[in-house]
Amino acid sequence: MKDLEQLIEKLKVFSAEGYSASAFKAVLTFVARFYIDNLELEKDEVAILLADKDRMVLSFALPEYLVDCGMIPISAPDAFASQVFQLGRGVTENNFNQQKHLHLFELIKTPDEKIKAIWKLMGTILKADGEKFGVIEISRKGEAVFQTGQDFSPENLVFLEKTIAKIAPYIRKVMPPDFKGKLA
Repeated sequence: MKDLEQLIEKLKVFSAEGYSASAFKAVLTFVARFYIDNLELEKDEVAILLADKDRMVLSFALPEYLVDCGMIPISAPDAFASQVFQLGRGVTENNFNQQKHLHLFELIKTPDEKIKAIWKLMGTILKADGEKFGVIEISRKGEAVFQTGQDFSPENLVFLEKTIAKIAPYIRKVMPPDFKGKLA
């Protein structure tokens, strides 16, 4: 699905009743599919991290294989997601593998049983009603850099920031009130 308006219509339907486990999963799946289709990504290259109610940690809501793998303190100096959350704006890093960062989540095998490094990464804040509640990360992963495709452009980041600003309120509507990284 490449069309933003078509996505918004689906999100309206699934978020109309507020939080439910099925609505939460559906909205995240639709959002991931939108970015996969528009930015030519693999399924595991869209991550959504949500803050706990006290704004102390970020936990993965997507991809599902990372949901129960731990939390990232918002104050962590070497975590990309924490940096984006603290800055409150988008960041692109096309040499991510050369930057000091948390490698922990890259060591977890993907559903295809491979360990894929993050070579390129961009992310921005999730915000609704003026309140930051999470981060979306778009990556290019691979076992080697030649598998990762082209760099993220400034236009890619603008696209991410503009579209997620329209999408984020629907994620917020279906977000569990006590989200801690577990879907079940």
